[in-house]
Amino acid sequence: MIYILILVLVSGLIAYIGDVLGTYVGKRRLTVLGLRPRITALVVAISTGILITLLTLGAMTIISEDVRTALFHIDSLRRDIENLHNETRGLEQVKQQLENEKVELTKDVERLTSTVRIKETGNVVFRKDEPLSVVVVESNKSSSEVMKELTTLIINLTAKVRRRGVNVQDEIDFFTANREQLNGMAAHIASSSQDMVVGAIAAENINAGEQLGNVRFILLPNNLIFRKDQEIASIQIDGRLSRGEIARNLKQFMDEMNQEVVKLGMIANPLTGRFGDLSSDSMLSFYDMVNRIKELNRQFILIAAVPEDTYAIGPLNVTFRFEETGERIFSTQPGQIDDNSDEE
Repeated sequence: MIYILILVLVSGLIAYIGDVLGTYVGKRRLTVLGLRPRITALVVAISTGILITLLTLGAMTIISEDVRTALFHIDSLRRDIENLHNETRGLEQVKQQLENEKVELTKDVERLTSTVRIKETGNVVFRKDEPLSVVVVESNKSSSEVMKELTTLIINLTAKVRRRGVNVQDEIDFFTANREQLNGMAAHIASSSQDMVVGAIAAENINAGEQLGNVRFILLPNNLIFRKDQEIASIQIDGRLSRGEIARNLKQFMDEMNQEVVKLGMIANPLTGRFGDLSSDSMLSFYDMVNRIKELNRQFILIAAVPEDTYAIGPLNVTFRFEETGERIFSTQPGQIDDNSDEE
């Protein structure tokens, strides 16, 4: 601001001096270079104006870098401005493309959200990680024989999902799509000395009417977990408790037993981490068991055992017997007589 004030004052001073000089030249009728007095006065006035302009530009050039740039680099500035305009137009085009892509992505998200909502609330017939088909392939078989077993697995799988309302491609196409994985499993099974469990698992929730999507395969040895008549768990239980307390204790016992058999190698249901319901044709219903315990109205040992050799794939059939001081007082296994039946 101070520079502008100085320029105004200096310009005014020069204008005043020019006016005084012009008046003096006019009154004295002085001449320059042989010019007439009137022309000389005009030359003095014009020179004064030129001097003011030159002084102003010179001072501004010295004081301000912006003025120097405007005076001596105007062409470069114009080129830079043109380049900026071009870049701006390019950025606007990119912005428009990004906005178009954003619109498309928003539509994709809406479609995916709708699909997920349908999968979550729709008619789910197979849940993620649920076994679709399982088979045991015995050891000492050639690769071609194993492949026949796997082909049967695929046929059973496609038949099962079709019965549940799921669309599935032709068995040959399905087999072809998974040939590499099936060939690898066949070679592994053929070289194994153990019976192997082969399972097909749903990789995602599958609704009725949908196309069968990705399927995962599992391969596990079918180990012997329990031998016939082997005891697998026991608990002391009190028939003098209320039915609710007896039911809770019995339920906890069965849950712990189920978790234990999974740890020992039984193939668990991936949905629950459990093998399944511990039941068999010979086992009393849960509520009948509670009532039987309540009727005894005393403490005794509840023992769970398996009536047959049990392998990793199952089934896990369990029988229960009640013992008191080492003597059996009740059993759910067929052919076993209740020792205390006469007492009751």
